Amino acid sequence: MGKYDSIGQLMHLPLENIDTLDSVYESEFVVDAAAESILSTDGRNWIPLIVKETGDYQYQVVANHFIYAVVSQANLERVWCIIIESDEKLIEQAKILAREIDPKINLATASGDSILSALRYLEAQPGSVLKGVNVTVAANRIEEAKRSKWSDLTPITKLKCGITKGKKLDALSKVFFIAAPPPPPPAPEAVSLKKASEAQIFERLNYLSTYSIGDLDHLDLSELAQLFFITDKSKWKSLNPLTKMDCGIDAAKLKVLKMVFTL
Repeated sequence: MGKYDSIGQLMHLPLENIDTLDSVYESEFVVDAAAESILSTDGRNWIPLIVKETGDYQYQVVANHFIYAVVSQANLERVWCIIIESDEKLIEQAKILAREIDPKINLATASGDSILSALRYLEAQPGSVLKGVNVTVAANRIEEAKRSKWSDLTPITKLKCGITKGKKLDALSKVFFIAAPPPPPPAPEAVSLKKASEAQIFERLNYLSTYSIGDLDHLDLSELAQLFFITDKSKWKSLNPLTKMDCGIDAAKLKVLKMVFTL
């Protein structure tokens, strides 16, 4: 059997050719009773194991580990399995569908509804450390935060939403993760602010704002581009006068503007 020859197929495989790296923390009673249920019917596991191929006629369980424990207890010679490609993302999906791990969402880009739904899920868990936290308020404050610049979940503790460092913050890692955004495309070629058209100025300001470079989000880019365009710059010797135009450009933003503008 070649590698990946049987991807997606339902196969009746010898149990002795299947191993597992994970243990099942289920009561002995449940495993024994489930094994007896298989043996007293048709000796068939109607919910298949999800396995990946590790060699010729060799397999490893990647999801439905409870089923593996049961068929092992029942001492079946062959078990029904579905072969999955040995891909980390696909295996994670199988574990999520088998309810063996919790799904996670990227908090850097998640919608407010998704954040609230995830917090409510955590709140509903037995012994949840989020009991007493107003998850609606917490979700609103997280949604309003500039999450695209976060590198981890720690900034949540500064939002005054009832989620503090320690167990409460740690609990959030069960359903949230932070993925760094992809790098922005190359910046537009720098243009002379004395010679650039209003459209060229706006294009460059919009690039900086779109990719969160220089904290220009709160500025009206159209008005700013128009102001830069119509201002008399004939006597300027540098871009420093931009910081004196009372338009929201300070020294830090000026440094960023120099990425796309020259004099």
